[in-house]
Amino acid sequence: MKNRRLVIVGFLLLFFAISNAQEGDKLGSWYIYNGFFKFSPKTELFFETQWRTYEPIQNSQTLFFRPFFSYNFNPNFQLSISQEYHKNWSFGLDPEDKVGTEEYRTTIQPMLFHGIGRVSLQHRFRYEWRFLDEKGKQRTRYRIQLGIPISKPVMEKGVFFTTLGNEFMVDVQPEVQLSQMRTYAMLGYQLSKTTNLQIGYMYISRPRADDLHRLQFLLTQKFAFFQND
Repeated sequence: MKNRRLVIVGFLLLFFAISNAQEGDKLGSWYIYNGFFKFSPKTELFFETQWRTYEPIQNSQTLFFRPFFSYNFNPNFQLSISQEYHKNWSFGLDPEDKVGTEEYRTTIQPMLFHGIGRVSLQHRFRYEWRFLDEKGKQRTRYRIQLGIPISKPVMEKGVFFTTLGNEFMVDVQPEVQLSQMRTYAMLGYQLSKTTNLQIGYMYISRPRADDLHRLQFLLTQKFAFFQND
């Protein structure tokens, strides 16, 4: 019965996403891979790649690769640095005129972790130096994310869970202004000790552009290459 309810919630999530896609703003998608590769209790490599589309399965918007090198000062605080590559596509006045641009990005990322009961919380801060076609920009970001196991009190193989989050982005150079806000909800299933799948919906609010509605499909893997004493 619980699993049926979770499936119903998943379908309602997708229906909400599609019904909220406004005319003139086609429903797009984000396809995401997150890999966590831990080499010791202190050191970790996080690799993320995303393919973002203007429509659910076609019409590329962004493709990027983002490796983070992380150091865990303690179980509740991590500091990371990343050098990223982004390829973006946009349209000119002619809908058939698709323009590609490149962006290189350096990011500093502190993260805080803690829990309240079965709920795990993440506070993620980012400061980005963005280099787009010889133009430099800087941006700061803050994201709060909650992970909640549903079918059991703890995360383990076979558990359904949900992820909820909200992120604020503020441009700080060339001028200070709110860039966008992202709010999302996802339903996930823990396939094994190391791997889970999630599907969800994200609403992106942009003060100086049309709001966006995006489906999210996420594969996450976590590996440890050491043995605990």
